[in-house]
Amino acid sequence: MKQLQKRITLIAFMLFVTLGFSQSLKSGGIHLPKQAIGEWYSNSGTGEYNGVLIHQDFIEYGYRAFMYQDIKKIDDVTYGFVSKDAFGNSINGELQVINKDSIQLKRGNMPKLIYASREAPEDSKRTLFTEVLEVIKKKWYTTDGNNSLEFDVTNGQFVFRGENYNIEEIVNFKSNGNNEYRFIVKSNETYWMFYFKNWSEHYLQVGFNGKMGDLYKSNKDYPDYRIADVPAYITSIMPKALRGNWLKTDGSNLWGLGFYYNYAVVDKAIWNYTSVKQKGKWTVITLENNGQEKTIFAKPNKDNTVSFGANKKQLIAYGLNQTNHPNFKTITTETNIFEGFLKNGIATYSGIIRNYNKAQGHTGTAYVNNVFTGEQNSYLIEIKEDGSFTVCFPCYHLQQVYVKLPESYNTVYVEPGKQTWQLINSDKRGEGFFAGDLAQLNTDCSSLDFLVFDREYYNLTKRIASLEPQDYKAECFKLQQKQLAQLDSVSKTRYLSEEAYRLMALNLEYRGYEYALSYDMYKRTPYKEKANVDKDYIDFITPEVLNNKTAILTSSYTSFINRLRFLSFLREGISVRHPDVLELSELLEQQKVNVTAEEEELIALHKTFKKENAAILRKQNDFNNKYREVQLGIGNKVGAIYQKLTEEDRKQILDNGSIDLEKIENIAKVKNINIAFTNDELEYHKVSKNLLSEEERERLKSFRSEALNKRDNAFKTKYKTFVDKYVTNEIRKQSLEKIHENLGDNFSADIIVAQEVLGSLSRYFVPFKDEELTAFEGLVESPFVASAFKIENDRLKAKIEANKSKTGFANNAIPETEADKVFEAIMSKYKGKVVFVDFWATWCGPCRSGMKRMKPLKEELKDKDIVFVYITNPSSPEQTYNNMIPDIKGEHYRVSKDEWNHLSSRFNITGIPHYLLVDKEGNIVKDNTGDLRTPESVKHLFETYL
Repeated sequence: MKQLQKRITLIAFMLFVTLGFSQSLKSGGIHLPKQAIGEWYSNSGTGEYNGVLIHQDFIEYGYRAFMYQDIKKIDDVTYGFVSKDAFGNSINGELQVINKDSIQLKRGNMPKLIYASREAPEDSKRTLFTEVLEVIKKKWYTTDGNNSLEFDVTNGQFVFRGENYNIEEIVNFKSNGNNEYRFIVKSNETYWMFYFKNWSEHYLQVGFNGKMGDLYKSNKDYPDYRIADVPAYITSIMPKALRGNWLKTDGSNLWGLGFYYNYAVVDKAIWNYTSVKQKGKWTVITLENNGQEKTIFAKPNKDNTVSFGANKKQLIAYGLNQTNHPNFKTITTETNIFEGFLKNGIATYSGIIRNYNKAQGHTGTAYVNNVFTGEQNSYLIEIKEDGSFTVCFPCYHLQQVYVKLPESYNTVYVEPGKQTWQLINSDKRGEGFFAGDLAQLNTDCSSLDFLVFDREYYNLTKRIASLEPQDYKAECFKLQQKQLAQLDSVSKTRYLSEEAYRLMALNLEYRGYEYALSYDMYKRTPYKEKANVDKDYIDFITPEVLNNKTAILTSSYTSFINRLRFLSFLREGISVRHPDVLELSELLEQQKVNVTAEEEELIALHKTFKKENAAILRKQNDFNNKYREVQLGIGNKVGAIYQKLTEEDRKQILDNGSIDLEKIENIAKVKNINIAFTNDELEYHKVSKNLLSEEERERLKSFRSEALNKRDNAFKTKYKTFVDKYVTNEIRKQSLEKIHENLGDNFSADIIVAQEVLGSLSRYFVPFKDEELTAFEGLVESPFVASAFKIENDRLKAKIEANKSKTGFANNAIPETEADKVFEAIMSKYKGKVVFVDFWATWCGPCRSGMKRMKPLKEELKDKDIVFVYITNPSSPEQTYNNMIPDIKGEHYRVSKDEWNHLSSRFNITGIPHYLLVDKEGNIVKDNTGDLRTPESVKHLFETYL
């Protein structure tokens, strides 16, 4: 299974493909060159398997197969092709032969990638049928309820659906006991590719038809799901006719109870069978749980349903399949989604995993969005030996949370003060078995998953390059209306609770808004370029849309707010100048911070200079205020080109410390970079050169000596926390003005204001003072949103206090050595262990998100020879750093600026987070590759290098 985990992300087994087709070239017999035929691999850094098999008759990519429809020779080494998979999806591609060991390949809208030749797929070998494990060579039947014979791999043959195929090739993936194979078989001109994964002598997983692997069994009498103890299934005292998950037949489709070969799940608990006796038409089932006994009577009905009850006079009819009664009415209301739903409290999610196997992992994670902070918090789920689990977490309202358990991913509704209970029976979406609080809501919403997890919006975003903004927006709303119509159609054929219907309708509505707002994001419009989504574009965002408080209960609303908050035109013109020495001294005075005598002398020096040169400085200040918008325009253009220039180019464009626009234009022309300054910008530049006289410029220049600059920088660095807070407050102030100016005063505006305010709590890990809190509460109209400020502030205070007694982390001193040798000095402490290195900073949101994702994995592997090392620099304020790291288990280092510069140069750290993996011998085996970014792929790497 390790090989499969390496190939795909977040899926525990392979994504498999079908290759059934007949060769048909419309190009007059042109074929791809022989050098291109074979196995190829590209390490694109995505963390996913990037292998491709190029066969003379077909091409495989991403575990999907496409048959050549047309091949054209573009030049001596380049070929274009049109290919189609078994489902009629077409992909245009271009292949260029670089040499005998490498090709360049492009498909559809994907970028061109370089592929290297391989004899066989990674971690595999070609093999013969005689060497295939005997456990594979059986007859295999479908598990879809039909028990059809699908594969016959006996007597040296390969029969698929009754037709005999010749085996062209077998590849054996060597990991996990050599029980994974790829078969390429052919009959006449038809090819098939199958991936076989053997689970046991009883079960086989085979991938084809472009979907995840289907499960097959070696005996028709075996269950249609994988179990470890097949003999116990065969000899179980529980009759097969009564086994399964029983749903109420009144139209609610609520799960009531489950009987299985090895135990029963009744009243949200696991019960063992004491006896099962047949008494005429009745079956009497006696159960036991921790000394408690329960008896259930079962009576079969003529319509293939069964009535169950604790006594014969109080029976409820159940069936194994969904019942469609659209006119069913419930007399109870589980939750109020129209008023009073904003309430802070603790929600509980618990349940049982059927056929739980600890080898699959003993932890899971609940991901909970906090719409007021704009963050997603993760909570560890610890699973007991019997598969039961419980996790509690704070939340503000009824909401959907994303739950990841071993071999299961789903979303469930939770609510403060209530318990959501779920039976995890399989990994099938839409199969929701719930009991207790919110059971009807979760049952109904789970059955509607097909509306949320379809790929139509995804497919639309893949076509975005060919769509104008208004056309894309129109397509989004077509999909929105289509899905709302599908929901309406479902509600007419079977029962949906009013809460489920309304919430799903709102979810689909705001999902349409979310995608419509995402045009620039999916179009990848450069940040410096004019955005397509402007105030005119968002004419669909009406006051009703912004003021619908019930929308907060849907999962789409969080994404909708995110897209709205980060629209480019809501960020335009926001600019903050860092405080100078005198401004910083005033901030420190306001905060009652005492400075040293040397710092007092520096401040006095600046005050004297300011007084003696007041006229000159006033002239500069007035000029800058007058041309502020022009300066912003120049700054954006210079910022866009600056990263494309060499160090020598950058020196050329600096004229006595200021930017020379004419030199920039000249360099841009030589380098063929598109940039042009407006007449106003050029005029500003010209006037700025002559603003001060030669004498005035000399007076300013003489004051700004190298020694003084050094003292100024040291002063600003020491009080960086205050500088950062000032900048944050100024940006927030301007952002809030933009929000209210463009969106008005409404509930959604309050949510965005809350995210702007509360985001600083997680960034700086420093609670607000009482006077700050009062000021922030006055920025919003909603009393509940205002109350969230204090709740989140109190939570942070409690967390900091709890962190004081936490263990599992170490704040290490930096080894005394030269700056360029600090990494080896740190790593020497962990020889003999596999080390995951995380370069991060306290202010880096993606860094903190990555740490949250890894938290369950650290807990799962805490007893292994694995170390997590976290390295940051002085940009992480010391108080924030010390408050934050107790919550991040691992080894922590805060290196100096020089040490960080050496590390950045050595590992080419151009952004954070940046990850490394170091093996037991101290060798760096992975450097910021994609497979270091997900817990699943990191776990596989740990298993590889331990």
